[in-house]
Formats: sequence, structure tokens, C-alpha cells
Amino acid sequence: MQLITSASFWTPDYIVDSAWLEHAPFAFWLMEAHRPRVVVELGTHGGFSYCCFCQAIQRLGLSARAYAIDTWKGDEHAGFYGEDVFQGLSAYHDRYSSFSQLVRSKFDEALPHFEDGSVDLLHIDGRHFYEDIKRDFEIWRPKLSSRGVVLFHDTNVRERGFGVFQLWPEIKDDYLNFEFFHGHGLGILGARGGLSDELLQLFASSNDDGSSRAIREAYAKLGQGVTTLFSNKMLAATVEAERQSFGAALNAAAEKEHAQAVAEKEAHIWPPMTPTRIWRPLYLALRALLKWRGRP
Repeated sequence: MQLITSASFWTPDYIVDSAWLEHAPFAFWLMEAHRPRVVVELGTHGGFSYCCFCQAIQRLGLSARAYAIDTWKGDEHAGFYGEDVFQGLSAYHDRYSSFSQLVRSKFDEALPHFEDGSVDLLHIDGRHFYEDIKRDFEIWRPKLSSRGVVLFHDTNVRERGFGVFQLWPEIKDDYLNFEFFHGHGLGILGARGGLSDELLQLFASSNDDGSSRAIREAYAKLGQGVTTLFSNKMLAATVEAERQSFGAALNAAAEKEHAQAVAEKEAHIWPPMTPTRIWRPLYLALRALLKWRGRP
């Protein structure tokens, strides 16, 4: 079955908190099956999905260029965040700088820098209101190549004003399509020409309940494995933080005990010089002197 290959079992090198965690196995398979020449992601945030694409480009040795477009300020759905998010991603992303670029820009402002018909893989994951996601797709659609593939995340979210699930049924029948339901949902659109046999097989399975169910179940289980990896990473970080905190507490207690022992030792060698301790020796010495002088 060419819809699951060894790439589907790759471990993401960059694992951060993300609603996209469970789609990493499919992303690796997609990059191997599609081999895009230009990848554009609209809405990158912490960079998990984008780094999966970059990892695949590097590991597969693809001759490709990749662009992550985001303001890195956040929105109503991703939440608003500080500069540390971009700085953290940028530091890790340096390893991909030979073929990848982080573009700090609004989506429409970056549009003129891409030629029509040049983008083979477009991942749309920006602000998720219906009007926003529809506009992102419409203005970027001319940039898609004749073998273009588009990913829509959150097709299975029906809360907080998310509108991808509304747009998806409006557009999917105009293209080859497939949808995953796990991991908040992931919709895949494909051009009707120039695609690999593997991708054509994926899209064809949409019309076969048995095949589509098997594919969805397989990638849901693989995706759960990535979520488990992230959970284990967070647990390990928590355990390490607790270990360091406990170690610091033990060191502080040991230092306090040592300081107390030193103080007690010094107090034993050099008793506190109270007034009685100061004057009594002088008094005894003076009395002895007077007694000696008074001898016949």
C-alpha cells in the first residue's frame, strides 16, 4: 500500500506544542509522494508543521524552496503572543536557511513576491474565520501550479468562530480531495493533472468508504504516536525541573546546616564576650596583684 511508506513513520525533529502534531506522519508521506518544488505556509506560529515540511525537504534531498509567512503576533484563534515565539523558531530554523525563509508579513503583502503558477504545496492555517480563510484561498489560488496541492487545517472544528468546516464543502468538489478527521481535521485539495500516482490513489480513495476509513484510521494511530512523543517530552521536562528544584532545596539545606555547624564550632572555641566574661579576669588579676604587693 503506497499510501503508507517508511516516511510515514519518521519522528519529527522539532516537537513543540501544536494542534498539528497528529498530521506529521501524513506531512512526511505527502512530501515524499508529491515532491513539491515550492512550499508556502500561511500561518506558522510555533513552526511545527512548517519544520516537518523542511525536515522532509532536507531528508529527501529535494530541490525545493520553502516559505513560512506570518506576522508572528498571533490572532483570535492562535492567541496573541510575544517575540519569544519567533525567536525560538528562528533559532531552530537556521539549519534550513539554505532553502527556507521565514517571511514576517501579512499574507496579502507577501503575495506579489510569488509568481502565478509557481506554488506546488500551499498550507493555509491562518486566522480561521470563514471570511479570512476564504479570502486566503481565493487570493493565493492563482499562485498554485498545475500540480498544486492545498492543505486546510481545522476542517473538523466547529467552535470559537472557526469557519474552515463551512468553506470546505463549498470548494472541495471542484478539485480532487481527501479529508482527515483526526487532529482537528485536515482537508487536502489537488489539481486534476500532473499529480503522482500515490496522490491520485489517495484522492481516489475518497470514493471508497472502506479504503478511506482504513487510511484515516492508520494515520490517526500514527498521529497519536507523535502526540505521545510530545507528552513524554513534556513529562521529561517536568521531571527534570522537579529534580533540579529538589536538588536546589537539598543544597540550600546542606549549606544552612554547614553554616550552623561552623557557627556552633566557633562559638565553642571563642565563647561570647559578655560583660561578665570581660571584667571577671581583670578583677581576679587585680586582686592577685594587690595581694602580692601587700605581702611583708
